[in-house]
Amino acid sequence: MAMSTIEKLYQRYRVSIFRYLHRMGGDYHLADELTQETFCRAFVSLKGFRGESTLSTWLFGIAYYVYTGYLRGRPMERNLPLKHDIPDANNTNDPARHLEKAENWRLVRLALDKLPAEYRTVIILRELEGLSFEEIGAILGKSPATARVTLFRAKQKFHQLYKQLAGDDHD
Repeated sequence: MAMSTIEKLYQRYRVSIFRYLHRMGGDYHLADELTQETFCRAFVSLKGFRGESTLSTWLFGIAYYVYTGYLRGRPMERNLPLKHDIPDANNTNDPARHLEKAENWRLVRLALDKLPAEYRTVIILRELEGLSFEEIGAILGKSPATARVTLFRAKQKFHQLYKQLAGDDHD
């Protein structure tokens, strides 16, 4: 039996979409739920896909709107648990180094969580997923130049938040 188009899309892009949503929210179960919602919406919208962007860009765009819709419905739940992103202590023989890495990662996640969803999205899609500014612009409904400026501003804000959090922890 041949796989349907949506099954092929799911098999090809589910890991990338899940990884993006997990990085956005920090919660495995939420990312799984929102990934399913993304592909349900893609299935419903598939006939309307005009090919003006790549399928991956289209799917990331749906995932972005699914996630921001989730946030609008639950504004107090924005900062989610980070336990799934802390480096594994078994990967190092140096406990002090592990604690340092874990603390650094905790600060990175906290700083990311404090960013607006659009800023988190551009950082994650560019720096972690390796998407082009053209793809990011298409996902956000902006020009590539605006996506580039948004990334610059997002990084500035991230660094500012990270420094504040690192300073708060050492005061």
